[in-house]
Amino acid sequence: MADGVVRYACIGCGSIANNYHLPALAGIEAAQFVVACDIDEERARQTAEKFGAREATTDYEPVVEREDLDLVCVFTKIDMHAEIAISAGHAGKHVFIQKPFARTVAEGKAMVRAAQLAGVRLIPSFMHRYFDECLMAAELVRDGAIGRVELIRQRNCTRNPRESAPSYGGAMMDIGAHGIDLVRAVSGSEIARVCARLDDAAARADGAREERDLRGGEVNAFLLYELDGGAAVSHEVQWSQAAGARRFATEVYGTHGTILLHAPPGGAQIAVHSTPGSENPLREPVDWRMPELPGRPMGAAHHEAVIGALLGEAEAQSAEDGLAVLGVCEAARHSAATGCWAEVLE
Repeated sequence: MADGVVRYACIGCGSIANNYHLPALAGIEAAQFVVACDIDEERARQTAEKFGAREATTDYEPVVEREDLDLVCVFTKIDMHAEIAISAGHAGKHVFIQKPFARTVAEGKAMVRAAQLAGVRLIPSFMHRYFDECLMAAELVRDGAIGRVELIRQRNCTRNPRESAPSYGGAMMDIGAHGIDLVRAVSGSEIARVCARLDDAAARADGAREERDLRGGEVNAFLLYELDGGAAVSHEVQWSQAAGARRFATEVYGTHGTILLHAPPGGAQIAVHSTPGSENPLREPVDWRMPELPGRPMGAAHHEAVIGALLGEAEAQSAEDGLAVLGVCEAARHSAATGCWAEVLE
């Protein structure tokens, strides 16, 4: 990176790029937008003009080879993720890639190998763990504010048309991936086993565990996890809710307290009941505390971590986080097909 500036390209100029990633990157002085790339020429041009890129193009191949780039941001749909990420890795570019990471675990591992051989970073994008309230929840758990985590309830909901679910990989693969990552981030534990009920489980009724595309067409998913520390998790995913929960809600229950995200008393983003020093926490009066949050702009903490990691000034997610989520999705597909618990394989 020249003069402490990360020069980046955006490949895939759709809504997630224009409404989340690029506005946040535009607020980081150490990030410089060089080229916008999209199969829709007009969309690429409009994105370049809106966020100050010098150029716009429809062909990603010469983009990843450019010498005036440090980082390739891949915000396309999943079908192109591996192809672009591996090409960028071979060209010696860092990669920041939208979830879900890849179509298969093997594809994800190939992406990781390409980055490792080139000595570059491959950073997945799971935005929810970077929200102010989620960062605070993870810190509270690490600090023992609610004791040992025993149970987590995770919900991920959205209002998309039912017929659109397959084009995004199914509810679990798309919005559910955020919840899988958030459970890992807040608990500080890995998901060891999965039991799943998915709408399209019959499509994989043979139950085979061979390498296969992890995408599905389910609109609803219900998943149970066992964390490696022994805690239990229920995870509900709904693609086409008419009304109800916001895009996610999280409840973390410990031996000495509770943390609620997006479903707390008073409409706050986070509420905490904590009795860490009590010998009998269930006898303590319930006293919800709504901590004050930093109030940073949407995506600020997330993208500051990505750019800071490339400059050696911060920590960001790793490629292993992307693979971990794929591993859980693979186990869930296997569980739904067989009707049994499935181990999450490394």
